[in-house]
Amino acid sequence: MRSTFKIFSLITALLLSIKANATNYVVNTNANLQSRISAANPGDTVTVANGTYSWGQISITNTKGTSTSAWIVLRAETFNGVVFTGNTYLQFSAKRLLITGFKFANGNSGYNDVIQFRNSSSVSADYCRLNNITIENYSSDTTGAASGATVSDNKWVSIYGIRNRVDHCTFIDKWNGGATVVVWYDNSNYPQRSTPTYHLIDSNYFNKRSFISGNGGESIRVGVGLTSSTYAYNVIEYNLFENLTQTEPEVISNKSGFNTYRYNTIKNSSGGLTLRRGRYCSVYGNFIIDNNPAITDAYGIRIIDKGHRVFNNYIEGVGVSSSSFSTMRCPIVFYNGFYSVNDTTDVNHVNSYMPADSSTIAFNTIVNCLGGPGVYLGFTDNAANTFQPLGVTIANNLIKMSSGQAAYLPTTNNLLTYFASGNMYNAPNGLGLTPATGFTNTTLTFGSRVNGILTPPSVVQDAAINSSLYSSLLNGLDANGQTRSSIYDVGCDELNASGTIIASPLDSTQVGAGKPLTILPVQLIRFVAAPIENKIQFNWQVANEINLLQYEIQESNNGIDFKKIVGINANHQTKYNYLHNHSISQNQYYRLKMIEKDGSFKFSNIILLKSNDKINIGLYPNPAKGFIIISVNKITANSQLVISDMTGKIIQKMQVKDAMTNFSTNHLPNGMYTIQLFENDTFIQSKPFIVSKN
Repeated sequence: MRSTFKIFSLITALLLSIKANATNYVVNTNANLQSRISAANPGDTVTVANGTYSWGQISITNTKGTSTSAWIVLRAETFNGVVFTGNTYLQFSAKRLLITGFKFANGNSGYNDVIQFRNSSSVSADYCRLNNITIENYSSDTTGAASGATVSDNKWVSIYGIRNRVDHCTFIDKWNGGATVVVWYDNSNYPQRSTPTYHLIDSNYFNKRSFISGNGGESIRVGVGLTSSTYAYNVIEYNLFENLTQTEPEVISNKSGFNTYRYNTIKNSSGGLTLRRGRYCSVYGNFIIDNNPAITDAYGIRIIDKGHRVFNNYIEGVGVSSSSFSTMRCPIVFYNGFYSVNDTTDVNHVNSYMPADSSTIAFNTIVNCLGGPGVYLGFTDNAANTFQPLGVTIANNLIKMSSGQAAYLPTTNNLLTYFASGNMYNAPNGLGLTPATGFTNTTLTFGSRVNGILTPPSVVQDAAINSSLYSSLLNGLDANGQTRSSIYDVGCDELNASGTIIASPLDSTQVGAGKPLTILPVQLIRFVAAPIENKIQFNWQVANEINLLQYEIQESNNGIDFKKIVGINANHQTKYNYLHNHSISQNQYYRLKMIEKDGSFKFSNIILLKSNDKINIGLYPNPAKGFIIISVNKITANSQLVISDMTGKIIQKMQVKDAMTNFSTNHLPNGMYTIQLFENDTFIQSKPFIVSKN
């Protein structure tokens, strides 16, 4: 599996960052716990002595930590040696508080969340971590004293605040309503956006979810309808969901924007991954597998609302046994919407469906799936959902159906528009699309299981159409996180891939409480370089910088042999820059090496700087949704950017000082704008961009 595992027994030494002069306390009462942790300084540890406790509410407030301080630690004496039962529940507000090793079992907390990232006064926690926690059979079914109503809904973990992490936790046998893990936001005045949260939910184990009712059975829900316009930037990765039999169709439910779902495994479970509300999410490297005949209602990925990117996913055995074209339980489904692409800000329709405009599915593998179509274009279960997706891309997917068709477009969806290329399929009932442009019918015989997935046939090798168009989308990787060859294979698995495997279908020995600690790779968002007089300016932006040691800028004259220019220590930033004292007299190649604390590393894209390059402006993302990154490949002391609207009115002027400039667009109304570059008051180049707040 992943080569960066570290054993659980090293957690204290390697992760807690305890100072040499730290104070350690041992407590065995609720009052002592709360008083000690409230007074604890960064580096201090409060240990709860082993035992079984029924303490009711535990409310913690600590104001001593900062976003970069040493951890303040609340831990069990030994892993799972402290068992909370009865009606015990935990609420906390702090910065850099690590809570680890506890078990909640065979109790219930009534209407209260079992663990909540805010205290009893609703003050949120930031930069905190919940680690190696077990919650088992802690579902509420008692009668509420105040209302007399039956308690049927509570959450097990509610995440508030910003930049928190929930990892290596185990959640077993939740059978009442309420999502198991929920991300909440700080503003519910739809359509106003909340604060981006940047949470990390990783390496957790979800087993035996069995809520037999309608909504409310999700294992992870990221947001709610009223906060779905938020651009959140959460990462949900390396989680395992198995043996889930809830009637709620959403194992993972996305309800906010710009989230990433990667390298998760959903195995033998009712439901799938749903992009229910929110926009511009990335879904890749996930493994959704159903090889249990008793599970007949599993599905893959449902795409609702615009701008999502779904790629490098492996979906096996899901679907329904009948050849039905009225079910959403298919491998991949694009949804029709209740409202058009003009959208709505009507709070009364905040939970309505939005069409999956401008969404992309690429390099996914669908194998041995059942029922209607492998890819459903324009699903609706409501006569009011008449607005059809526009600008959908379906590229280089591998589709082998055990029954049904490879794809399906209802005849009523004559306004839906899509672009298809490079797809290969094999299905008993054919393609299901006319014309068949972009799809090739061929025999697809998969081989034995390697790294947890069925090996694709050799016909897929180097068969992708226009690989270069998708290099930035895939970052040159396949579903296992290995490097693809220059011409990509069709589907999620590159037959001749190189490099370390960082993902494959998970099992319960790899994730959850007490399991080996996984060190997750940093995510590089953007790396740019630009000459500035006789120097070179480097800028890069990252996320998920948790266990990174150093960045190393490397240089080459031929693009093959690189040498180190400088090493820059990772220091929990999201943006870095470096000014290199060197002029460009010939072609020079540059890349960024990102080195983990365990010695593993990966590289960025390679940048080529030419001495005779013309000045060029790059824009990302475009359309801009709250911000736009402006990159310039050459800078002088007199470089200036001018931003104007379409009437020519100047919005802002700014000097270019870095290769990468972040410009906020929150103050601009929706519409088209222009960025112009001037050198010594001479016009050089202009590029248009769009501001879209939807």
